[in-house]
Amino acid sequence: MVTGSLLLLLITGCGGSERPALVEVTGTVTLDGRPLEGAQVVLKPIKVDDPKFQRPARATTDAQGKFTPNAYGDAKGLPPGTYGVGVSKREVVGKLPDNFNTENPALTPANFRLLVPKPYESPDTSNLEIEIAPGGITPDPIALETGGAKPQVESTGKKRSANEP
Repeated sequence: MVTGSLLLLLITGCGGSERPALVEVTGTVTLDGRPLEGAQVVLKPIKVDDPKFQRPARATTDAQGKFTPNAYGDAKGLPPGTYGVGVSKREVVGKLPDNFNTENPALTPANFRLLVPKPYESPDTSNLEIEIAPGGITPDPIALETGGAKPQVESTGKKRSANEP
């Protein structure tokens, strides 16, 4: 015989009640009018319909510049609302040292070419926002511009002082 509380658990299920309603979305990133492949996209909630759901989301763009963000593991989509956007793409200049620490790149000296201008990297500095509504992402595409500037090179690892040998 099934007890009342066990029966209620079987009827209502378990697990999903702590997640908001999600909207499946796909966005596109372009750089100077062309799709941007292999870029990391970060979406930081600014104002979502239910304030208790404030998880950031990450995604990587494909060859067409498309990305599909998820903030809740294998559950597809994001809560509707306004999100700040950060986009980054870097390439190694030369060769990475054998001891390069991928978990904490600041520990190992290496040089990276920023293929997307640095201000776009963080939702806090990019001045980019998108709206996620039941119909998708607005604006789409997320259009980034270099303004013709050459990619900046950034170094990681311990900074040497001017008087070090």
